[in-house]
Formats: sequence, C-alpha cells, structure tokens
Amino acid sequence: MINGKIAVYLGACFVMSSVVFAQNVPARVGVIPGISTLGKNDATTTSNFSLNIFGGSIGSVKGLEMGSIFNINKMNMQGVQAAGHFNIVGGNVNGLQLAGLFNTVKGNFTGAQYGGLINYINRNARGLQVAGLYNQITGSLTGAQFAGIANYTQQPVKGWQLAGIANINNSSVTGAQIAGIVNYTKHLKGFQLGLINIADTSSGYSIGLLNIVRKGYHKIAVSTNEVLNMNVAIKSGNAKLYNILMVGINAGNDEKTFSYGYGIGHEMKIAKWFTLNPELTTQYLYLGNWNYLNQLSKLHVLANFKLAKGIALFAGPSFSVYYSDQPEAVKGYKFLVPNNSYNTFELWHSNVTGWIGWSAGISFL
Repeated sequence: MINGKIAVYLGACFVMSSVVFAQNVPARVGVIPGISTLGKNDATTTSNFSLNIFGGSIGSVKGLEMGSIFNINKMNMQGVQAAGHFNIVGGNVNGLQLAGLFNTVKGNFTGAQYGGLINYINRNARGLQVAGLYNQITGSLTGAQFAGIANYTQQPVKGWQLAGIANINNSSVTGAQIAGIVNYTKHLKGFQLGLINIADTSSGYSIGLLNIVRKGYHKIAVSTNEVLNMNVAIKSGNAKLYNILMVGINAGNDEKTFSYGYGIGHEMKIAKWFTLNPELTTQYLYLGNWNYLNQLSKLHVLANFKLAKGIALFAGPSFSVYYSDQPEAVKGYKFLVPNNSYNTFELWHSNVTGWIGWSAGISFL
C-alpha cells in the first residue's frame, strides 16, 4: 500500500514537472544556447516571439524568431524564422525561413525557404525553396525549387525545378525541369528544358540538344534529298517529341557540301507497320567559306514503312526555306541550292528562297 502511494506521488510529481517545463511564453530573449531569459527551460518552451542576440536553442516557435547568427528549434516552427547565418528545426515547419547561409528542416515543410547557399528538408515539402547554390528535399515536393547550381528531390515532384546547372529527381516529375545543362528524372510526366535531358521513361516532352529516354524513341536514319547526297541523323526522345542531331555530305568534284544541324519530330502511329512523322530541321551548309551563312530549314512529312523489327523505310515531301549571304561560288563546292532543275521562289527577301523538295531513306533500331 505504501509502495502504491509512493508511485502515485512520483507520477504526480512527473506530471507537475511536465506542466512546469512544457510551457508557453509570449516572448524570450537569448544570447547563446543555455543563456536566456528562460535558462534551461528553453528546450521545452514554446514562444510567440524569440530573439537570439547571437544564437539560441528553443523547443518551438509559434510566431516570430530572429537571430543575428543562428536559430535552433528542437521541435516545430510555425511563423517566421530569420537568421544571419542559419536556421535548424528538428520537427516540422509551417511558414517562412530566411537565412544568410542555410536552412535545415528535419520534418515536413509547408511555406517558403530562402537560403543564401543551401536549403535542406528531410521529409516532404509544399511550397517554395530558393537557394543561391543548392536545394535538397529527401521526400516529395509540391511547389517549386529555384537554385543557382542544382536542385535534388528523392520523391515525386508536382511543380517546378529551375537550376543554373542541374535538376535531379529520383522518382517522377509532373510539372517542369529547367536547367542550364542537365535534367534527370526516372519518370517524366511533364516538361524538360535543358542542354541534356535524361529520363528512364517519358510521357511528357523534352527539349534540348540531347534528349535521352532509356525506354523511349531511338533511331539512326540514313537519307538522301534534293540538296545532299547523304544525311545521317540520330533521333532520340519519345514518340510525342524527339530531337534530331544530323550531319550531311554532298560528294562530287564541283558539288562538295558539308552540313550539320538539329531538328525535332513527332511520330503518329497509323498502323503497326506504318507511321507518319512530321519533322522540322535546320542545317548549316558549308560551301567552301565559313565567313558566310548558308542555312537550310525543312518541314518534312515522312511516311515510315516498317520492314522488320528495328528496320523501316521512309519517304515524303518537304517544304524548304534557304537563306544565303554567300555572293559567289568557291571552286569545288556547290553554290546553287538546290540545282537548276527545281523551281524556286523568293520569299520575304532576295537572299531567302523556298521550294518543294523530298527526302527518302532507311532507319534502324
């Protein structure tokens, strides 16, 4: 019986101590962790206003917290948190974080994060991340990331990733990835714009110099047309939108031409053995002198006939537009584009001509 009374007494003391230490205060001021108006009670206190002259550590904030160097919340932060160097929150954040160097949240985040260098969220985020260098979210993102160098998310993104160099996502993107150099996601359901775009699978659109979809559209095409004897093109992306990297050559003692170019295309499946592929390409033609611009742009409508797995024949008409400011021929090189057998017409300038041409070839893979 005595032991029972002791247990009850100890339990009551524990409850009373919890009430004492788990307190809410309208305001507190700290100098460094452990030295504040609340002293050792900082760790279990929720404050509406927290001011850290240098830096401080508190349980939670519901309101405003400011620190000249840093703020540390062991639990949650709701409101606004601003520090000259860094903010660290051990729980969830609902509000705004501002830091000269970095922000770290170990729980979920809802709101906006602005870090001079880095922002890090260990779980899911809804809102906005802006960093001078790098943003990372270990969970999912519904919102946007903006970084001077790179953004990284491990789980699905529903929104935007914009970075100066790279966007990396290890799950899926429903929205957009825009980067100066490279974008990567496992499953693209939105839009990618970058120099290099990479995805394992894609039901969206990628625009860049090189688009790689591991389980997507891959073809090597060899063709001829009314201007060049032979073109070799690499086509990659998906059926909705694929990019084309191409080089061409025209052989002959007096008709030499070299070209390189880029294009985009779309595949419309008519039957298992037949597709229509509208393609838009533009090529630079080297006609013996690099000082002049000779640019050939074509809108093709190609009919593809599948012969066997990975092999198809294609042919179709094209509308060609050619701009040239080269005044005279260079010995051994082609000058008239196309040749005299084609009826050309002047477009909006004397240096710009158009005509109806053709393309035909074979594709592999």
